Amino acid sequence: MEITDWDDPTRIDDLEGGGERRVLACTDELMVVHYSLSEGEEGEPHSHEEATQASFVIEGSLELRGAYSGTVEAGGSYVIPPGTEHGVRALEPCRVIDAFAPPLAEYLPD
Repeated sequence: MEITDWDDPTRIDDLEGGGERRVLACTDELMVVHYSLSEGEEGEPHSHEEATQASFVIEGSLELRGAYSGTVEAGGSYVIPPGTEHGVRALEPCRVIDAFAPPLAEYLPD
């Protein structure tokens, strides 16, 4: 078992809208990612062909776009099947945990 510290995650990426993505944990089967999003920041519609994505909104609220639409507030969660187009827009500053199974290669450490 490996313990990853918040200050020393597997990987950190700055997002275009001012937010941040931290890969907190990763195995061959599962990846856990934390997002901090600024109000109005968008994740453009996309899909993960091989991975299921489960998301939990820790703080704030966001608008789901794509195949699913709706508002998800703090305490809400959703699951996106593989190959399903989806995107988000932060309605206010928010923090979200995403779990991907299997992990996304593009988020793996360099």
